[in-house]
Amino acid sequence: MEFKLNNPKSIKAKIAIAFICAIIFIIIAVPFRVFFPIFQVSELRPASALPPVFGMMFGPWGAFGAALGNLISDVIAGYPPSVYLIGFVAQFLYGYIPYKLWYTLDINKKITTPKLNNVRNLIKFVVIIFITSTMMSILLGVFLEFLKIAEISSSSTILFQFNNFEFSMILGILIISLANFYNVKMYVPKISKNVYIPPIIFDISFLIAILVGIYAIYAEIIGSLPYMGIITLCIYFMVFLYIFKLLTKEVLEKTDNIKFSLTEKIISLFIIIGAIIAIQTGIISFYTNPSSFTNLFEFWQLIYISIGLILTMFYILAIVFLWYIEKTITTPIESISKITDDYTNDKTNIEDSSNTLSKIKKYTDDNGEIGILANSLKKMIIYLESYMKNLKRITKEKERINTELDIAKKIQISMLPNKFPAFPQKPNIDIQAISEPAREVGGDFYDFFLIDKDHLAIVMADVSGKGIPAALFMVVAKTLIKNNAQSGNSPEEVFINVNNQLCEGNDENMFVTAWMGVLEISTGKFTFVNAGHNPPILKEKNEQIWLKSKPGFVLGGMEDIKYSQNEITLNPETRIFLYTDGVTEAINDNEEAFGEERLFDYINKEESEIDQVLKSVKNKVDEFAGNKDQFDDITMLILEYK
Repeated sequence: MEFKLNNPKSIKAKIAIAFICAIIFIIIAVPFRVFFPIFQVSELRPASALPPVFGMMFGPWGAFGAALGNLISDVIAGYPPSVYLIGFVAQFLYGYIPYKLWYTLDINKKITTPKLNNVRNLIKFVVIIFITSTMMSILLGVFLEFLKIAEISSSSTILFQFNNFEFSMILGILIISLANFYNVKMYVPKISKNVYIPPIIFDISFLIAILVGIYAIYAEIIGSLPYMGIITLCIYFMVFLYIFKLLTKEVLEKTDNIKFSLTEKIISLFIIIGAIIAIQTGIISFYTNPSSFTNLFEFWQLIYISIGLILTMFYILAIVFLWYIEKTITTPIESISKITDDYTNDKTNIEDSSNTLSKIKKYTDDNGEIGILANSLKKMIIYLESYMKNLKRITKEKERINTELDIAKKIQISMLPNKFPAFPQKPNIDIQAISEPAREVGGDFYDFFLIDKDHLAIVMADVSGKGIPAALFMVVAKTLIKNNAQSGNSPEEVFINVNNQLCEGNDENMFVTAWMGVLEISTGKFTFVNAGHNPPILKEKNEQIWLKSKPGFVLGGMEDIKYSQNEITLNPETRIFLYTDGVTEAINDNEEAFGEERLFDYINKEESEIDQVLKSVKNKVDEFAGNKDQFDDITMLILEYK
């Protein structure tokens, strides 16, 4: 959850912030002024925690809002104008000075918006609250002395100090933590490049104001202090002068994605514990028998002193403990976390991790869990860098192989006849074919060629396996079949010769299923032979059948195999559809095969031109397979005898 105004820098947003701060101040202040009075112009004041906190968070607009809320509360309480008018100025300074101190007090080299994300900032907050609450108590003491309400050396001045400091350390510190937890947008002062008055002048004036105030109290204790009015004006003037000190250092904005760091969580836990202990102490002191005190002022003085002592002891111990935890646990963990985040967000770090490893080195010598974590991260980075180098080398090699495979694919495609129409000079025959390997290259192939002017050979074959080995074996088988056929051998003689030639040196036991037919163009006589291949579909004008024959053994499987050929006569308007098992064995999402029956029925219904028939069958197979990847090479050929 984040609380942000659309445009926090606009005057409307600033006025809205001041108004909200004033409302919150009134809501907290008024009930206590009615029910918990201490003396004439004061009461139990939890609202005194708000001016410094609102000032730190929202700058002059937060300080103005708190001062305005105090003014209205004083009017509601019936205080005289001399009280609430001077009180307005005092409350504004009480809110504005902490804002200036936060951004100019160089306890921490890095200036951030008010947040308690480390022990240094916690100490800085405590110091600022102590300085401003002391300054405020002196101002109010001098103010009460001037108005003849109380003496500056009286216990009322110390009571103001306790009230302002304790409620800031109970309520104010919680508000700062919650504001950072919910990402409240805070006011960031502008950086001044041109500084005409040295900043030390303002620091000296502020220090003098505190010293003069302390001297006024001391002088009042040992005797009367003349010119109280002039001294009061001088203190106010020197404090007021400090608000003009300029900011010269850049304010660091939050750069990581961590909403609430581990250190912030631990500090917040201690802040909550401290608040609970202080409140519990106050409640116990409150229920002490008031009759044992001469007046109400002494009663509240005991409560404030009890809470003050408890808070002081608690925060001294807490700061020492938190400093140790921060140094030995939280800071190393957060640093390693940031190193890891920077490493993963910059690709150049993965390839060259020397800079990251140098940052981790300061933690690897630790003998505890931090050292184990740092060394584990170091090993992971070294391993990842080595892995990336190997991956880069492998990727480069793979790109080279892919390039070569692409060239091989083009060579393989060029080896298959792909010019259509294939024989425009022979109007009584037409032939179309397509081949799509499952990988870059495949083992399926088709072929058609003229043996002489009147004889046309067609071949459909499927090499066992896939990829490069199948492609190489396919080239050999295709070449042998064509050479043997063009030598004048019959189809059965072609397969007998090719089978024996493929068996020679076939240590990998590869084989080819093949189907070959030779058409005598002038008569329609068609002689064919099958070596373990799928039977083609013969489609005539009024009939469609499987062109089955006794299949012989595969080519390259065993030497000296005899093959028998078959002979039919093709009638005009006859088509022969040849294919490989990549068509019929295509699988869909339900693990069902396309099958011979579905192919047979689809061819029977298809009356388009033969090139469209092939495209239609391929689309049908793809549609059937759906999201399944192509498992096997798909090759088809149609011969039409007109």
